[in-house]
Amino acid sequence: MTVAPAGSILPLPAGFRAAGTWAGIKKPGRGSDLGVLIADAARPAAAMFTRNALQGSHIHVCREHLALSGGLVRAIVVNSGNANCATGERGIADARRTAAVVGAELGCPAEQILPISTGAIGAPLPMDKLLGALPDLCRQASADGVTEFARAIMTTDTFPKIETEELGDGARASGVAKGAGMIHPDMATMLGFLATDAAVPAAALDALCRRVVARSFHRITIDGDTSPNDTVVLWTGARPTAGGEPLATALERVAARLCRQIAADGEGATRLVTVQVRGAASEDDAARVGRTIATSPLVKTAIAGRDPNWGRILSAAGRTGVAIRVERAAVWIGDTFVFERGEPFPEREPAAWRHLNEQREVTIGVDLGVGDAQADVWTCDLTADYVRINADYRT
Repeated sequence: MTVAPAGSILPLPAGFRAAGTWAGIKKPGRGSDLGVLIADAARPAAAMFTRNALQGSHIHVCREHLALSGGLVRAIVVNSGNANCATGERGIADARRTAAVVGAELGCPAEQILPISTGAIGAPLPMDKLLGALPDLCRQASADGVTEFARAIMTTDTFPKIETEELGDGARASGVAKGAGMIHPDMATMLGFLATDAAVPAAALDALCRRVVARSFHRITIDGDTSPNDTVVLWTGARPTAGGEPLATALERVAARLCRQIAADGEGATRLVTVQVRGAASEDDAARVGRTIATSPLVKTAIAGRDPNWGRILSAAGRTGVAIRVERAAVWIGDTFVFERGEPFPEREPAAWRHLNEQREVTIGVDLGVGDAQADVWTCDLTADYVRINADYRT
C-alpha cells in the first residue's frame, strides 16, 4: 500500500493562483479532471518536453506559444483523463482553441497560455465539456487552490503531489507534479510545474530549468516507459531576490521531493527505493548507473520479494558501460554492506532482509571504486499489482 509523504502544504508563491474542477472528461466518481494555474501578469517561463517520437498535441502548441510570446506565460491549463495524443490536426486545433478560451477569459493573447493534456492516448478531447468548464474555473482560481489543481491533473496517482520551500529572502519555490506510471528519464517524465515568485533573468531561465530537471526529473523511473506527453515548466515571478545558487538549490530540493512522491506512488508499489551510486568518475556516470539499476526488472522484483539479491544490483551496474573496478566496489542494502572489496558477506544478508521487509522507504547502493562523483535515483519495486493496473487501464 502506498502512503503519501507527510508535510504541510503552503499556498503558491506570490502572484500565482490555481483551481481544479470536474468537467466530465473522466467518468463520474473518478475525480476532477481540469485544472488551471494563473499568474497575475504574464511572466517568463521555460519548459522541457518528452523526446518520445510520438508527442501529444499540446507539445506542438506549447512550443509554438512559447516562441510567439517570447517565453511569457499567463496561465497553464491542464486536463487529465485524455492525452489528446495521436489525434492529428484536430488535436492541435483543440489545444489552440483551449488556449484561446482561457486567454479571452483572462484578457491576454492566446499564445501566453500553455494547454496541457494527460491520460489515455488516441481519443479526441470532449471539447464541449472542457470549454464549458473553463470560464468558471478561471474565476475560481485562488492562492490556496493548489490542492484542487494537483488533484485535477492526476491519472492513476493515488494522492496529489505538492511541495514548497521558503527562501531566506522571503521568496518561495513551489511545485506540483503528477505521475505514477509510464515514468522514465528521457527529458522530464510525467507532468511537473515549478513556480517561484523570484525574478530570474530571461537569459538564465532555460539553463536553470535544465539543471533542475537533470538533478530531479531525470533521476526517477518507475517502469522504463516515457510518456508522449511528458512536460516540465519552470515559471518565475517578479520579486527582486538574491536568486542565483540559493534559488537553484531550493528548486532542486522541491523537484527532488516531488520525484520521491512520484516514485512512492508508483503503480502497484509497496516500497520507495533510493538508489545511491558513489565512487563514479563523473556525475553523469553515476546517474547512468543509478537509472540502470532502478530500471532493472530483476532488481525491482527482488525488492518486491524482500530478497537482498546484491548480485542483481552489481550486475546491473556492470552492464552500463560505465567504468567500475569490481575489486574495489561495494554494494549495500540499507546500512548493511553485503559486498565489499570484491567479496560477498552472506552472513550480513539477514540484516539487509530486515531493511527491505520492515522499511517502506528502502535504500540500495553501489560504490564503483573509480572516483568521487555520486548521484541518487528514485524508483519503486515492481509487483503483480503493476501488471493488474496496466492490464486493466482502459478496460
